[in-house]
Formats: sequence, structure tokens, C-alpha cells
Amino acid sequence: MGGGGAAPKMKMSDALILTGATILLGGLFMVAWVTPIEHSEESPPYVNGASMWSGDSFEIEITVQNTTTVRLVLKAEDGTIVSAESITITAGESDKRSLEIDEGGYYTYEIDTKGVEATLDLDIDRKYKIDMLPFPIGGLILAYGLYQRDGTPEEEDEDEILDAELDV
Repeated sequence: MGGGGAAPKMKMSDALILTGATILLGGLFMVAWVTPIEHSEESPPYVNGASMWSGDSFEIEITVQNTTTVRLVLKAEDGTIVSAESITITAGESDKRSLEIDEGGYYTYEIDTKGVEATLDLDIDRKYKIDMLPFPIGGLILAYGLYQRDGTPEEEDEDEILDAELDV
């Protein structure tokens, strides 16, 4: 660690296998990991946003502790209100809404629970599924690394160190 060692170089196939597996695992976390947001009573309205393309949608599921009317507002990049609705939700129940985008741009949504504790599950549904792109890329890199690892027997014999036993 402190000095130059005699460690062998990493094979290209091993580097490709490691890279492909890392991309696949990272893609899995990127796509599948959705953490619910706990919204307390004293919190201001929850505001968030994302860059969206035409046909994408925000998937919002709201679960409240007490009966309330939740206000859900979708705003465009310039601040104009695209949609606004009030949803009455009973205690312990949940309501799922989908806010579809007609024109690309940056959109923000605001969820006002009006002083009631709530759990928010938020997700973005992409029309073109571009967030699935890491899976074929990682799979191809991993497959190519595994393909390179299965070298021909002649290649494996060249790297093998042979010791000779001498009879005296």
C-alpha cells in the first residue's frame, strides 16, 4: 500500500464486469427507490418540481391522518397555474392522482394538507422511459465483459506461469 507492489494488472474483462454490474445496480436504485415523504402538521405546503416532456406525468398518492381537504396545484415554468383541484380525503385513507403534462418544460406542484399530518408518495411516469436507459447499457457492458473473460485456451496458456521440476 505504501510502496510499489507486485500486484497483477486488472484485466479489461474484470473492469467491464465491474462497470456493467455497477450501472445495473445504480439504475435499479434510480428507478425503484421511492421514499415516502412525511409531511407534519406545522409544515408549510409541500412544493417540488421537475423537468418534464410532453406526455410525462406526476403520480401523487396522499394519505392523511385526519379528514381534510387537500389542495393540489400544478404550475408551469412561467408561474401560470395549469391545474388546481381540492380533494376531500377521510382519515387514514389515501387518494392517488396523476397530473399529466401536455407541453414540455419545468413544472412545479404544490400540496397543501391544511394543517393535517400526511404521507406523500411521489413518482414521475416518463412517456419515453428514458430513465430505463441504464439497464440495456449496463447489460451490454456486463455481457461483453463476460464474453471477454471466456477467452480461448491459447490465450489462457500464454498467461500461465510454468514451473519445471528437474530430476538430479
